[in-house]
Amino acid sequence: MNQEESAVFSSYEASAEEIQKVIMEWARATEAFHGRYAKLNQVINSLQVAARRNPKFNRTRLRQLIDLREHMSDVLMTLLLDMSGQKSGRSAQPSKPGQLHSHASLLDELNRKIDAELISFTTVAQA
Repeated sequence: MNQEESAVFSSYEASAEEIQKVIMEWARATEAFHGRYAKLNQVINSLQVAARRNPKFNRTRLRQLIDLREHMSDVLMTLLLDMSGQKSGRSAQPSKPGQLHSHASLLDELNRKIDAELISFTTVAQA
């Protein structure tokens, strides 16, 4: 790639509509993520109660859900640090639309994984 092509790529600026769309996508994914996190906490709490009441309770499923919750917390903290610009000594800078879009995509992917876990839990609980 020559300098002229590089200048074209670096001078692109997203329109206000594009930025608004990305921000709304990020906000929707973040809100859904928080809702699923709360639901996952409820499921974990009820499994912990069941485990205390029944000494023969299989704790494998509980451990998987706790691991998923820890992963969710790690992802959220990483995204928050990334948004604040405090990672690896960078000075604070506003997030770019591409960064928000990739965050929203990551959260959507995690939301699908959480949904699958919660659906399998409710299916097992109903059986």
